[in-house]
Amino acid sequence: MNPSISDKKTGPVSDRLPILGFALLLSYFMYRIVMHALPEELTDYNGHVYVYLATFTGGNPLRGWMMSPYFLWHSVTLFFRMVLKLPIEESAAASSCLFYLASYFITVFMTEKWCAHKGIRASVVFTGFFSFAMTMIQPIWIPFLDAGVSRALGVFSFNPLYSPTHMAARPFALLCFMLVADLFEIEGGSKPAFFGLNKKKTLILLAIALFISATAKPVFAEMFIPAVGILMLFRCRSVKYLKEYLIPAFVSALPTVVYIFVMYFLFVKLGGSYVDTEGVVITSFLQVWSNFSENIPLSMLFMMSFPIYILVIDCKNYLASNTGKLGTVSFIIGFLEAAFLGESGEKLLHGNFIWPMMFGILLLWASAMLHFLAMEKKTSSGFARVLIFIGWILILIHVHYGFQYFFEAGGWNFMI
Repeated sequence: MNPSISDKKTGPVSDRLPILGFALLLSYFMYRIVMHALPEELTDYNGHVYVYLATFTGGNPLRGWMMSPYFLWHSVTLFFRMVLKLPIEESAAASSCLFYLASYFITVFMTEKWCAHKGIRASVVFTGFFSFAMTMIQPIWIPFLDAGVSRALGVFSFNPLYSPTHMAARPFALLCFMLVADLFEIEGGSKPAFFGLNKKKTLILLAIALFISATAKPVFAEMFIPAVGILMLFRCRSVKYLKEYLIPAFVSALPTVVYIFVMYFLFVKLGGSYVDTEGVVITSFLQVWSNFSENIPLSMLFMMSFPIYILVIDCKNYLASNTGKLGTVSFIIGFLEAAFLGESGEKLLHGNFIWPMMFGILLLWASAMLHFLAMEKKTSSGFARVLIFIGWILILIHVHYGFQYFFEAGGWNFMI
């Protein structure tokens, strides 16, 4: 039995204290990051709090929504401000902590359900740490091998804590990932790994989670819907599959698709915040990403060393699993959107189509880490144990850079 896995079953509520302890630590880190970023004029938090929120609460509600139709984070912040009467800075921090903790607890749920599905009895401490790691991992950054023009650019993270809207969509992205993985298991006649629902309930929940993700930030759906559609087209072998799975899945995504088109219309055609752009344009391969990174292959290695490692040591089994397929295709679609799509005008330099790829990175990491747990359970030979040990080292290296990011973003001036 590996040291990270325990035979001890989860006991009373008091045994959940390690999970709550990690949650408190993450809340403190996020609070520090928001409060440190708000006074800085060029940070996302400053813009969303002092520019977008001011417009959002102006005299014309439609005009405010046109400026920021991905309104979920702003709405929760306004709830803390208007209903609970917190100062605007504390409201922004509370809203960000809420969504960050949602990601953490959903990752706890995902880990526990996956372990139960695979017959792994994980201790509460292990589950808490594993979920903590997933919500704080950052890319590797080595100054003399800098792959970007600065620490924050070029080597993109699936935990961009500097973006309140992206982090608001993150928990719903994980829910969609689990629901589609369950849908594929149901289609194959297997027991769903996460929610254990029938096909109809799974599709209803998927429609809700996907739509909410678009109200937080549409970029996840812009990557995820094409990725799932391509996977389902490849799986479609009969008219029965088309009627029972592909068409119902499309119907579940339709409200989100309509919302994104309305959002695009408001942004571009009616003079919202994208008044300096004509919309989506096709660029030369990796043109936009090249504005951020001096060495794109090195950037990819630094942000995805662990998923790359899993693909190297167990590619066949990983890609044979539904979670592995879903994570890999999601990253590929996100990468292609980042590689070829941009916006005209100065928005081209903003790299807004990098964001779908960052959600692709999230799903690739999530599927790789879940697969790693299943690999660890089956470990028997000495060589396999060495491979597992190397995998844990890679995870811990990324966790180290997560701590480093927290210390810098939170205003602590020391290195570890």
